[in-house]
Amino acid sequence: MKKYLAWLPIASILAYSCSENQEQADTTPLSSQELKFEIYDSLLVDLLGNLILMDISPSGEKYLLLEQTSGDIILTDQDGKISHQYNRTGDGPENYPGSRIGLGQFISEESYFIPTMLGFYEYNLSGELLRKYEPDFTTGATLLISNSRNHIFHEGKIYSNLGDRAADEGLSGLELQQNTNKVEVINLTDSTYQPSVPIPTQSRFSSSEELFPDIAHYSHLAIKDDSLYLMFRNEPVLYSYPISDLTSPSSVRNIPFDPFVLVETEDPEDRSSFRIRDLFTGTINFFIPMGDDKFLIEYLSGLEDDQANEIINNSESDFGKMFEEAIKINQGGLTIFDGKNLSPFIEKEEILGSLNKFVSKDEIWFALNFEEVENDYSVLYKTRLVAK
Repeated sequence: MKKYLAWLPIASILAYSCSENQEQADTTPLSSQELKFEIYDSLLVDLLGNLILMDISPSGEKYLLLEQTSGDIILTDQDGKISHQYNRTGDGPENYPGSRIGLGQFISEESYFIPTMLGFYEYNLSGELLRKYEPDFTTGATLLISNSRNHIFHEGKIYSNLGDRAADEGLSGLELQQNTNKVEVINLTDSTYQPSVPIPTQSRFSSSEELFPDIAHYSHLAIKDDSLYLMFRNEPVLYSYPISDLTSPSSVRNIPFDPFVLVETEDPEDRSSFRIRDLFTGTINFFIPMGDDKFLIEYLSGLEDDQANEIINNSESDFGKMFEEAIKINQGGLTIFDGKNLSPFIEKEEILGSLNKFVSKDEIWFALNFEEVENDYSVLYKTRLVAK
């Protein structure tokens, strides 16, 4: 790693210049807008570790952080001063069992939840377990993403891509594909789980004849105002639902990613092995509703068969090496979708790591890129979207 001194930029920006750039961005077609994430503030935390920002409290005054190496949960104020630090993994009456399947989120100013394969666990700021919301069925999932944001608190409920109920319902193959639900709605008042959102009939994954690997229709969720949005990992389509009726989408919009490598179908009679090649097809990593019917999307185009097979064959079953080689040639990044068009990939500085929290286009938080930086403290960067 190379040494890099983290800095708190102090910028003086002329109001005329700023408004002029904004006016130009508003009149330029999205497909021609050259955008970048501009760093303008930081959160410094006096802690040596690999921190990510899980959430910000409703008041904006408390920051819920995760130290990824140890699993420690950390709470700070707006100045980065640590108020609480503890670990809730492993055995113990206050700890959450099972694998974490996403990042924590505030329920109120004084409590938050952690999503796991065995349910949702609510804690107060001091780390005391307040309540467990555990399912009465066996959960199952092909793909676990520990830093996903597919578990969303909204008006007294959690909307989650927890996984299907195949183990209890005895479903598999095409029968499961046609009858699975992609969202569980957890009512925090009575702790009940309600399966919702079948695979839309407009999706190729709803086929009664062609079977697709489960990993291809791993679901990504987002909520904005009174709408729930759904995307699948390997399908460039955005589905919108009124949150009051999750039976069928109110709108379906195709996203013009080019290229985007689609997964191949499976043999319904032979599902005996997992295909490593499926990991390197086109991939939606996440998406975020920005408002004004625009969406920030991170995706990878995927590798063609010859590229993927060469990497797999040369990696000697070393998954780390496979991904290391694949990322060198797998095109991707962050882009904006307005329902019809895409922006070019948005530029970001090498010091910026993963996108952690989107508050608005003027407040977008990134983790530190640890491959570029080595510090004796932790820093999170606050950015905004601006024209280049």
